[in-house]
Amino acid sequence: MMMSFRYNPEEIVKRNAQLYEKYGRHLEKEHKGKYIAISEDGQIIVDSNDVQAAQKAIEKFGPGRFAFYKIGFKAIGKWRIISAYL
Repeated sequence: MMMSFRYNPEEIVKRNAQLYEKYGRHLEKEHKGKYIAISEDGQIIVDSNDVQAAQKAIEKFGPGRFAFYKIGFKAIGKWRIISAYL
């Protein structure tokens, strides 16, 4: 089954970086090491637990509708788009 995505992967990376620069960068001094979820319209969720931050973001913004970072750290590795069929 072929899935269509709103953005291609390169656009997602670029958009997420822009969201972090605009809404997350200024939190580095106070919240370094915590996790941040940033919605497309700039709403944020900050939590010290990555799973809780992601769960809150999914509930509030919807699955895949937010950027997710560890505050003050560069991402390493590659993201993979994973779909689950329930």
